[in-house]
Amino acid sequence: MKKIFLFVACAAFMVVGAKAQTAEELFNQGKAEFAKYDKLFGEYQLAHGQNPDAPDATIGERATALMNGFDLLQRALPLDTIIEKNKDGSPKIDKKTGKPKFKVKYSKDIVNLLSGHINDVLNVGNSGLMGNDYATSYKAFKFFNDLIGTPLTQGIEFDQATLGEVAFYEGYSAYQLKNFDGAYSAFKNAMSKGYNDNQVGDFKNSCLANLIQGFCDSKKYDEAISYIDKAIAADQSSALLQDMKGFIVEQKDGLDAAEPYYKKATELDDNFPNGFFDLGRVYYDRAEKIIEQNPTANNSELAPKLKPIYNMALPLFKKAKELDEDGSKTNSKRFIEDIEYKLELLK
Repeated sequence: MKKIFLFVACAAFMVVGAKAQTAEELFNQGKAEFAKYDKLFGEYQLAHGQNPDAPDATIGERATALMNGFDLLQRALPLDTIIEKNKDGSPKIDKKTGKPKFKVKYSKDIVNLLSGHINDVLNVGNSGLMGNDYATSYKAFKFFNDLIGTPLTQGIEFDQATLGEVAFYEGYSAYQLKNFDGAYSAFKNAMSKGYNDNQVGDFKNSCLANLIQGFCDSKKYDEAISYIDKAIAADQSSALLQDMKGFIVEQKDGLDAAEPYYKKATELDDNFPNGFFDLGRVYYDRAEKIIEQNPTANNSELAPKLKPIYNMALPLFKKAKELDEDGSKTNSKRFIEDIEYKLELLK
C-alpha cells in the first residue's frame, strides 16, 4: 500500500475499563503517552530520512503509546465535569435549564490532543502494514474503524470509499494473523461501503470457509450452522453459501441430508462447479451404498437400481468438469470415468 490516509480530525475513542481515577490523573497520563508517541515518531522520521531502507524498529511501541493515549483521554473526558456549589455546599442551579451548573477544566486540551493525533492512528496502521507487522496494523485499523458511528463522531462526514479501504486493510491484517472471525467482519464492513478491490469478496469467502472448517474440525456443527445461516440471511442468492451449508450438514448427518443444499446451489448459480460436483457425490454415494448392501447381487440384478442413479450423477459431474476445466476445484474426471465404466458393465 503506497499512500497514507488522511482523515478529518474527530474526538471519538474506545473506552477501556480500569480502576477509578480522576480526570486530572487520566489527563496527565494520556498526555504523557501522546508525548511519548510524538517523541518516538520524531525519532523515526529523522532515522527514516537518513536511511529510508532501515527497518521501523519502534512501530509497535509507537502504536501502544498512541492507543494508550486515546484510551486514557477518552476516559478522562466524561470525568472532567466540576459541579459548581453554593457556600452551603449545595449545587448551583441554572435558572434556565433547572439543572446543576458545571464547568470543565481539561476538556479543551483533551479534545485538542485527541483531534491532533487521529491521523496518527492511520499512519501507524500503514507503517505496520508496509512492514508486515500485521498485529500493529490490525490493531490500528480496527481502532479507527471502531470510532466510526460512536456518539463523538456524529455530524462528521467521512469519505465512504476511504473508509471502505481502511476496513479492507483491517480485514487483510486480521487475515494474515489467521483471525478469520475478525477478518470476515472487516471484509463485510468494507463491502458494505462499496469497496470491491483487491479480491475482497474472495477474501471474505475464504475467511468463512476457514471458520466453517474450524467449527467442523472441532465437531461444533451447531455453531457452524448458526454462523452460515447468518451469512445466508444476508445473501440469499449465494450458491457458495448454500454449498458451505451442505458441507456442514454432510459432516454432521451425512450426504443424503446435505442434498437439498447442494441442489439449491446448482439452482442459484449455473456456473458454480462445486454445487454440481457435490450434488453428483450425493447420487454416487447413494449408488455405492446399494452395492454395499447387496454384496451377492450380480450386474443384471443391480442394473435397475443403479443405472437411474448413475444417469443422474453423470451429467452433474460432466457439468462440473466443464466449469472446472483444469480440475483445480473438483476431481470430476475420476467420477466420470468410474461411472462410465460401471454403466458399461451394467448394460
